[in-house]
Amino acid sequence: MSHVANVEVEINDLTALKTACDKLGLEFVQGQTTYKWFDRYLADSNVGRQTVRDGFRPEDFGKCEHAIKVPDSNYEVGVVKNPTGNGYRLIYDEYGSQGQVITKRLGGTQLTKLKTEYGATKAQRHLQRSGYRVVRRVLANGQVKLTGVK
Repeated sequence: MSHVANVEVEINDLTALKTACDKLGLEFVQGQTTYKWFDRYLADSNVGRQTVRDGFRPEDFGKCEHAIKVPDSNYEVGVVKNPTGNGYRLIYDEYGSQGQVITKRLGGTQLTKLKTEYGATKAQRHLQRSGYRVVRRVLANGQVKLTGVK
């Protein structure tokens, strides 16, 4: 079975995504044009059908512009062009033990840990470019708190 999920985040800063991956112990592979998944779309899950409704074509599953390797999983996260034309989206197969490794390591089906780290990294870079010294804290609930000091 395949349950190809797309993550509700628009990626428009690949440098921030790469940094977020590094911080989480993931490997961002720039220019990798395929990502590993079940390798066949079966239209057997609400997750997969929603991904298709969101504009992703089943014949393109497994294709990407860049990929993210997740330790201990044979599946990967694809960084694919957003069907709306703006930036990239993250897409992966969440089914089975390989998909569960990804969701467990990255904070659930919406990859909350990766999204949080991406957003915090992007914000931190913006603050630093604006002349702020940034103090970063990770809260007990996993949220990242940034404080900018001039």
